[in-house]
Amino acid sequence: MLLTLLPVVGMILLYLFLYYAAGSLVLKLVPGAVSSVPFRFILGFFVYFFLFTAVTLPLKMTLQPLSLLSAVWGVILILLAAAFLLTGIPHVKASLASLRVFLSGRGKYVLAALLALILLQVFWFNLNDETYAIWDQSYYLGDTATSLYTNTISQYNPYTGRILDFLNTEYLLETYQNHGSVMCQIFSLHPMVENMTVMASVVIILYQLVFYEIGMLLFHNNRCKSILLVFFLFLLNVFSFNLYTAAEFLMIRPSEGKTILAVLILPTLFYLFLCAAQKPGPHRYWLYTLLVILGSFGLNMSSIFMIPFEISALYLPLCLKRKSIRVFGQYLLFLAPCLFFSVLYIITKNYWIIYTGR
Repeated sequence: MLLTLLPVVGMILLYLFLYYAAGSLVLKLVPGAVSSVPFRFILGFFVYFFLFTAVTLPLKMTLQPLSLLSAVWGVILILLAAAFLLTGIPHVKASLASLRVFLSGRGKYVLAALLALILLQVFWFNLNDETYAIWDQSYYLGDTATSLYTNTISQYNPYTGRILDFLNTEYLLETYQNHGSVMCQIFSLHPMVENMTVMASVVIILYQLVFYEIGMLLFHNNRCKSILLVFFLFLLNVFSFNLYTAAEFLMIRPSEGKTILAVLILPTLFYLFLCAAQKPGPHRYWLYTLLVILGSFGLNMSSIFMIPFEISALYLPLCLKRKSIRVFGQYLLFLAPCLFFSVLYIITKNYWIIYTGR
């Protein structure tokens, strides 16, 4: 049993390390007012998947083998880790020193409570045998598995296992499941383990960190109140099952792309908006917001339609309140990638059909 769990725990820790490394490198290049450890994981998650989408789409559209994508991505991961280790050691040492000071007081109880909440929800999901949205789960697992075992990139029907005449136009620009295939090929993981256990646990962990950061902002850096917010959200998700909370997605199918949209992408954009609204000035929230938006499309294509609604509801009132041309310019900047991917989606769905040639 322990030998079975070790690779799973190792992959979860590896993913978190890669996200932290990506987030730390961005914050080193473009420092801002937010530099907490949870935010580094959150920002790094989106930077990581933005890089993966940028690498994957050209290879996917030119029908390259999965092994080529795995080799390229493996080199990028090595470079990412090396860049972090070479430049981030001073930050890590400073963070460890701050952590020791923090744990010397009541901080150890705060940290223990947050970790306990996170682990409880990770175990809760992994011990739950409930199956929901069978067609969605079949797609993510089927696409990952067929790509892995045929050494292709989304060229097979995930439901039947037959070769497609042309790449699926609905999911052509989505690369989340392709990432699963790559990591399964590199680390010899089973697709179900990577998707249903590793990525599901990672999404649950990041969800807690996002709302912990929101709590820290709303409660003026009060850690106890922030953890209480996370705790009450946990109770809400456990004892509710409806379309108005994250419960249905988070507690039953956290590894799906639409879940990531609902529980990570939209809340992170809301958090960054709160930062920009509460702390006006020459901070880099607009750049972090742009990186989150760019990283969202490969995770779930519904981001193309949902993000414009959210940022319009948030930034247009802020623009009117402040009467700021700069805020309006940032709003247009956030819309630009949504518009670009929307046009690309329409083109690849209706006019640019990529045939597999088989």
